[in-house]
Amino acid sequence: MNRVIALLIPVLLFISKVVFPQCCSTGSPVGATVYVGVLAKNNLRFVTYFRNSYSNTYYQGNSKTEDNVPLRFSYYNFAGLAFGYGVTKRLTVEVDFGYFLNKTQEFKYIDFKETGYGLTNGGVGVKYGIYIKPSRQIEFTAGAGFRYPFTTKPQELDGVQLSRDVQPSTNAFAVNIMLFFNKGWPSVGIRLFTLNRFEYNFADKLKYQYGSVLLNSVFFSKKIIPYFFAILQVRGEWRSHDNDDGVIRENSGNYLLIVSPQLSYSVAGKWNVSVLYDFPVYKSYNGKQLTPRYSFAVSISHDFDLNRKKMKVNIETLPK
Repeated sequence: MNRVIALLIPVLLFISKVVFPQCCSTGSPVGATVYVGVLAKNNLRFVTYFRNSYSNTYYQGNSKTEDNVPLRFSYYNFAGLAFGYGVTKRLTVEVDFGYFLNKTQEFKYIDFKETGYGLTNGGVGVKYGIYIKPSRQIEFTAGAGFRYPFTTKPQELDGVQLSRDVQPSTNAFAVNIMLFFNKGWPSVGIRLFTLNRFEYNFADKLKYQYGSVLLNSVFFSKKIIPYFFAILQVRGEWRSHDNDDGVIRENSGNYLLIVSPQLSYSVAGKWNVSVLYDFPVYKSYNGKQLTPRYSFAVSISHDFDLNRKKMKVNIETLPK
């Protein structure tokens, strides 16, 4: 069971973490705090990942619009590292870090392009296996964590503060909770698991507060051949309005329904390589916002067993 879980872990890393007004996500778009279940005791998980996202379509409500839209397109490239460690057979701790290689938006009616880059918010979390039955391939796990900014000062370029849509960090703290459920049917090579996650963002020092985020995902996994899996994720994302010093920001908050197919392969049964592609199939936005057209991600992960190996004894060499 642990091997299969290790194969599936990268898909959950690619759940978009925080996507705010316009296209670009503020804070890490790939949160390591959404790891699947708990790790075995004294096991260390390493994950590295890359995500690209591109947006070029405005929505007002659930309909496309081209009326008075300011941007031609927007996109970002993001890379991150995540680590998980099994403290006990039921308790796992996790940390993650990330870096925006760029967050770029190009305006439509003026010759201007704006780009931000740098460290996003870091994350720390814990998971506890409430109910784990490896023989039946069932796991129910709960978790909680927080995200923190490496700086509370907005990024500036040539002395001018960049807009919020291209800032690499929220410059504020956040807390989150999650529930994970997994059930496998090894006789047919099928696995079903669900992830529910809620995040609350606090205001930054400029009294700007990003909306709360609720993610609900269902995953179906099917083994194709040994070490090779096909996975389909159906994800709902709800975000509330942002608040700017007590004033609701009209063009913020949304509901998305996303279908995300993934392929995952374990090289020699050890290093897991995964790729996925996000298809938004339904969009509903408050006010007028630039929306994602597509997003794809690639990850590499590996579990290290840090338990001390027992020495092998050759009974033929023992003294008589």
